[in-house]
Amino acid sequence: MAATKDLESPHNSGGEEQQPAAAAPSTSKKRKSVITEIEVDLTQPEPPSKKARRLLRKGKTVPKKPSSDVESGDDNEDKEKPAEKAKKKERSPYGVWIGNIRFTVTKTELRKWIVDNSGGSITDDLITRVHMPVTKLPTGGDKKAQPPNRGFAYVDFATLEANVACMALSETEWYKRKVLIKDNKSFEGRPKKEEVEAKAAEDEAAAKAEGKQLSTKIFVGNLAFTTTDDDLWAHFEKCGTIRWVKVATFEDTGKCKGYGWVNFEEAEAAAWAVKGFVKVRETIDTLEDFMEEPAAAEEDATAAQPKDSDADSDDSEAKDAKSKPKPKPKTAKKPAADGEVRIKTRKWWVNQLLGRNLKIELAEDDQSRYVKRFKKGGSKNKAAAEKAGNGDATDAAEKPARVEVKREKYKKPYVVASDISVARLTGAPVDFQGKKTSFE
Repeated sequence: MAATKDLESPHNSGGEEQQPAAAAPSTSKKRKSVITEIEVDLTQPEPPSKKARRLLRKGKTVPKKPSSDVESGDDNEDKEKPAEKAKKKERSPYGVWIGNIRFTVTKTELRKWIVDNSGGSITDDLITRVHMPVTKLPTGGDKKAQPPNRGFAYVDFATLEANVACMALSETEWYKRKVLIKDNKSFEGRPKKEEVEAKAAEDEAAAKAEGKQLSTKIFVGNLAFTTTDDDLWAHFEKCGTIRWVKVATFEDTGKCKGYGWVNFEEAEAAAWAVKGFVKVRETIDTLEDFMEEPAAAEEDATAAQPKDSDADSDDSEAKDAKSKPKPKPKTAKKPAADGEVRIKTRKWWVNQLLGRNLKIELAEDDQSRYVKRFKKGGSKNKAAAEKAGNGDATDAAEKPARVEVKREKYKKPYVVASDISVARLTGAPVDFQGKKTSFE
């Protein structure tokens, strides 16, 4: 501070206040930390974003951005949405099912056809809903193409009168098809599941009563090319006892052609295989099953220990037994409440092998296929036909046995030459003279 005072000029010593000197211009290269404010005119339109500019360059329209008023009212709309959804879910109790429709018909055409053919009793306002299921287009096709419908539709009406008027249009021709219309709650003509199962059981019982035996051989298709006979045997072993397994293979590579056959001992096993699953009975393991094993191991260990004949060892064991608490007697395994082992039944699926869905069908027996192909039912095949039980044994017994007649082949006579010179000229055979000529 003293050095600065010495440098002061004598003019400033009279008590006058010193004026601050002008700041020298800064030569620093650092950026100034002063932030310049940007003026934004809210009255001007918002400039387009990068995405909007890309769309404009491609000649596409820019989607409208929601305003602030709409954004502020989103909360109120979210509150009203559940109520609106509930209203939409409430369908009209009056509706019809329309079938046998042409596959190119659209919802608009169906609605217009109903209104035009109702005679004024049905208006466009009375139709509350039109549902027309469509089929999926194949992948790689034209995306703009309209998918065809599945041939039927559901139409709901606001009043019962409109519903009845629409059902009156049933059997009306439209696009050269007679349209079928009925109430959507009516299931007349559809077979019940219980009736179908009962009919199948009756048919099976009738077949057994008549003595017709079901086939024990099945055809298995859609096999992988790496499938072997052992794979097919192990896969269908759960269904029942197998007689033989045959996988069709290529002659050059030996790989599977994609199909094969499995022959079972019983027809019931083949029937389970065709269904795609078999019911397997398994025992349920309980806690006692796992607790009994260590107890049996301890008993075996104590029995295996050698007996010591010394008296001292006996006395020491007696003392240890007195000091230690006596173990509780081990109880045997308690059976189930009903006195039997608990068993559960579960499904063992056989409809897939090596990641492929199998095509399983009943195949004809060897004998019935032979008779069907060659139309033969003589005494030679009578025993096999009776064993197969396919009803061909009676036909085989009625037909007489075929008698094979051996026919001698026609032999053309030949001329024998008496002279060797003639035989050489004509090529005719020489008569046998009882001599053997050998050439060196």
